[in-house]
Amino acid sequence: MASCVISDSLSCRFPGKALTEVLALLRQGYFSEAGSLLLSAPECATVGTPPDQRYQCLLLLAWLEVTQDRERGRTTLCTALSFGRQAGISECVLCQAPDILAALCAEALTHSIETEYVQRLVRNAHLQPPSPAVLRWPYPVRIHTLGRPAIVVEGEPVVFTGKAQRRPLELLYYLVANGGREVAVTRLIDTLWAEDGGMVSRGAFDMALNRLRRLLRVPESLLLHGGRLSLSDRVCWVDVRALERLLGDADSEPDSGCRLALLERSLGLYQGDFLKGEEAGWVALARERLRSRIMRSLNRAGEHLEDAGRWPEAAHLYDRARELFPLEEELCRRLLRSHIQQGELVQARHLYDRCRELFAKVLGVLPSASTVALINRLSAGRPQ
Repeated sequence: MASCVISDSLSCRFPGKALTEVLALLRQGYFSEAGSLLLSAPECATVGTPPDQRYQCLLLLAWLEVTQDRERGRTTLCTALSFGRQAGISECVLCQAPDILAALCAEALTHSIETEYVQRLVRNAHLQPPSPAVLRWPYPVRIHTLGRPAIVVEGEPVVFTGKAQRRPLELLYYLVANGGREVAVTRLIDTLWAEDGGMVSRGAFDMALNRLRRLLRVPESLLLHGGRLSLSDRVCWVDVRALERLLGDADSEPDSGCRLALLERSLGLYQGDFLKGEEAGWVALARERLRSRIMRSLNRAGEHLEDAGRWPEAAHLYDRARELFPLEEELCRRLLRSHIQQGELVQARHLYDRCRELFAKVLGVLPSASTVALINRLSAGRPQ
């Protein structure tokens, strides 16, 4: 890989009047005019143009195309980033448009384009992450709470030893369970230090916060303003935040293929129940809230597929979800219906038998009447 060292003569001034005008047109939504000017700009000439100007021209062209045609834009983005890497340019890139550079970096990281080089660009430019759903964004702190909890700081897992770290971790996880943004200190104290009161509790909170700051090793990771505590969106990636953002994107995505891809990414993040093994009341509430949120998105996507008669895709979605939530009867019932609609009667009967056995063994209950009615209609030769 080429060196990232660039000439001392380069400054973070956006090079070229034409490119400044292109940027202004893009900001105003005049994409056609911006494209025409961009293609005729002297900074975009392939011969005799300084590499930094040529690079920024390619990036703006990639941004223009991404806004119009994402697939074509990704091809241009790949060309641009490859050019920048080979030219050794990793600083002073689109300094007048850090939001555009961040969006391009997010697109590249999402689609595995020049990943290592793009992560270096992000760090050098101190870019703000546009969304926690960009999983490869180089956050200094990564907090995992789904399944086995873990904290990774600058690529190294944090090892916890001793009871002294228990309270700081509770503080962190309670913060995550409540959205991670502007959680009132009084609420934190009332929940985590319920046995104490007054100044004793505030002193205990301050001590736990200081210990947590030392554990995370990045001072800006925790923000305390106006009696409210937050995890920095810029510094900290949290799996729950990423999952909820992906689910929200899936819910609002009109294209069914893209929606299913977003749901698949969401399910890939779900490595297990929130803080698996912890049984505090606030943990159980957060766990159930998150599971319900996932099920709403799954059911909504499944209903769209069913209404369109796309039963194979619906069956794949439900089957994938059942790997994570085998005791959710609604998923069992929807998958059962999908098999029946496709004429897969043997698979439907086997699925019902497995669900019935699992529910009885783990939950001590039998399938509900609506689920039994499906299999009864099948047995009577009336699959609808």
